[in-house]
Amino acid sequence: MTSPQPRLSPEEQNAILGSVTTLLVHRLPGDWSQLFLDFRAMGTYVEAPVSVLNIFGQSVEWALPEEALPFFLELRAGMYREGEGTWFSARFHLAHPNVYSIEYNWTEEPAWTHRPAAKHFAEELEMFPRAEVPTWLVETPAEGDRGSVRLYDAPVFDGSDEQGRPIAPRPAVHPQDRDDVLKYLENAPVVLAARGYGPDLLQPDAEPDVPQTFHTDGTWVWSGAVPHYFRKHGVNPVPQLVQHIHDNGYQVPPVDDAAQDAATRIATGEAESQPLPEYRPRQIAEHDRQALAQLQERLNHFGVAPHEYGIVEPKLDALVIEPAPGTENGWQLQFWDANRGPSGRPAVFPNAAAAAQTMLGTLLWSPERDAARAQQAAPAPVAQPAPPTAPVPSQEIQPLPDEPPLSLLRDREPVVIQPGVEVDRFGDENGNLLFAARTMFGNRSLPPDWLNRRYHVYRVQRPIPASKGIAVPWFGQPGGGTGFFLGKSVRDLLADGSLLEVAEATTTPPPPQTSAP
Repeated sequence: MTSPQPRLSPEEQNAILGSVTTLLVHRLPGDWSQLFLDFRAMGTYVEAPVSVLNIFGQSVEWALPEEALPFFLELRAGMYREGEGTWFSARFHLAHPNVYSIEYNWTEEPAWTHRPAAKHFAEELEMFPRAEVPTWLVETPAEGDRGSVRLYDAPVFDGSDEQGRPIAPRPAVHPQDRDDVLKYLENAPVVLAARGYGPDLLQPDAEPDVPQTFHTDGTWVWSGAVPHYFRKHGVNPVPQLVQHIHDNGYQVPPVDDAAQDAATRIATGEAESQPLPEYRPRQIAEHDRQALAQLQERLNHFGVAPHEYGIVEPKLDALVIEPAPGTENGWQLQFWDANRGPSGRPAVFPNAAAAAQTMLGTLLWSPERDAARAQQAAPAPVAQPAPPTAPVPSQEIQPLPDEPPLSLLRDREPVVIQPGVEVDRFGDENGNLLFAARTMFGNRSLPPDWLNRRYHVYRVQRPIPASKGIAVPWFGQPGGGTGFFLGKSVRDLLADGSLLEVAEATTTPPPPQTSAP
């Protein structure tokens, strides 16, 4: 057993921290303002991610100099207490010019980027023995044990609504990630398979088509129902699994026999899976919000039309700035095609300010857009009076508050919905977005949590002006359903007798158009 080095006095600890501070100050870039280091150790295993905030409010990742590592290792070994062990992680904060602070964690398991192998937990107890060993440390299985591999099990749904329908109110997979996530889920090694197919719980009257398989990538295990419902109905996988897929670069890693065996035992119920890791949705930092506000001010100042761009909000036929999927701080910029949505892997900027600068230059320095703007600004020819026609809307109908943007529907056209047509809606009577009755939820491209809203079916009693279109792929859903933005709210149309609520739909919706004609 390795004996810990003599215990450091508080003065000696401060001397070590002072030395590492001096080293870091000399190595940091000239525009630095604050440094944040999360030092984690287990035996000989070490993680030391660092982020630096500069004077412009931008946060960037920074590599800890190799010469700094021994200072923290010496500090950890020198703070060992007989029978109590030493700390597992420390958060070190350095503010310009040389003011530091540090917090130690003596009891909880660190928030690893990659959890250490079992041998490192054994090393920890050998290097720093303690009388009371935390449960999470002592129960870490030994390498090679049958139960040494513990996986996460991805649920298909999260529960059911009042009508007993399965629901999964989860964050949407970004459209640019959809195909790669599906490929990952469907092509991972199969560890268990049954003959035939199971029933589709979201379409119980249809022919059974749900794969009876289980897959694993060595860290997660999931049933074939996960990609099935994602592809067919737009039911997003749990966000922790999606993030894991992103972290793996959308490539399934090699899976050893031990991991496949563990996945099989979870699939058959012989073993329990690990509790799902905590999900932390990304929050837009204050400095990024300020950059977006400045971008909006400049776009307004230079007269860039709102339909040419989207700020965080997806918008078709527009250049969109948004957080880069799967990253903690990155931002991306790409054009959302009206028919295909976003595609490919755009460059990732370290912060919103950098992406905003590129977006502003792109929108202002574009001969094609200048020509289009000039054409839009030209006076329209005087039209001769036309004979009376059907009362179609003279201007494009707009979504009411709290409805999705108009860009949800492509190929929009003004129409008049005739009596007898049945439409439906997830939500209250204050909105004006409806779909052809019985359209599958995944073909509507609505926010996933809208599935929890009350469902209503209406029959048209009088002609209703509307803007008709086809739902684009959004929120990781295929879209393709026929939708309508009505000229008035459902409440007003019920009040004037144009709509009548009915118990259930009696018509069949048009086939989904999942690609532009």
